[in-house]
Amino acid sequence: AHKSVRLKDYDVGPFIGLLMTILCGAVFFLVQVREYYWNSYSIADSVYGSVFYLLTGFHGAHVVVGTIWLSVSLSRLWRGEFSSQRHFGFEACIWYWHFVGVVWVTLWLGVYVWFGGWLYMWWFKIWDGDIY
Repeated sequence: AHKSVRLKDYDVGPFIGLLMTILCGAVFFLVQVREYYWNSYSIADSVYGSVFYLLTGFHGAHVVVGTIWLSVSLSRLWRGEFSSQRHFGFEACIWYWHFVGVVWVTLWLGVYVWFGGWLYMWWFKIWDGDIY
């Protein structure tokens, strides 16, 4: 979408890019809500539950803010408020969305892979239960 705006393509490219990104944000949030509903632990069960819900909850809130901001950018693009030279609001939105994505990769590696699952269990098996 950003490349299309910079190349003065205001017809289809940026609209498809923004709609797909908004759709991805909405699907991510719905998957997170589904995960919260089906989790076998709650925020009150353990330190892991508390940290899990705190970190993923704040990230989910930022995804919602980013999705709303993307929707506002789509509306502004539809009304013709962006040009190839003047689109700072759109560019700021893109930077915010990229930051949220990088944070998610970090959270996923920490919360899901290391502390809650695969990597931790692999490490546990290598050392025969003695992780220290």
